[in-house]
Amino acid sequence: MENNDIIGSIPWPVAAATAVWFGVMAYRADKNQVLWAVGGGILGMIVTTLVIGLGQATFIPFHSGEVFMFRVKVAGLAALLVAGIGWLFTGSLHRHILASLKLTNASLPESPTQPPSAASKP
Repeated sequence: MENNDIIGSIPWPVAAATAVWFGVMAYRADKNQVLWAVGGGILGMIVTTLVIGLGQATFIPFHSGEVFMFRVKVAGLAALLVAGIGWLFTGSLHRHILASLKLTNASLPESPTQPPSAASKP
């Protein structure tokens, strides 16, 4: 039988990195850092555990040499999912997104209040 200890250890560093990421983003946006960090850690732990657990449940290795590459692929997929979902959840904390939205609204031309004069027609 093979050893599945690595499956239990992958979610912890991903959760810690996600917690730090959310906490830093909240700090820069002057929001509650502890609340965002805890939420990020929980998000990282849940998503990574689900992806790795479902991947492990669907994979039946034919050879023991296939197990390592499968675990690397599943861990990479879990990290990408955490990054994508985390990016969506921290959308309100991204200053450059908020700045571009404000710039777009401010740069809209104002509608003319008077209709064009008849002299301007060709």
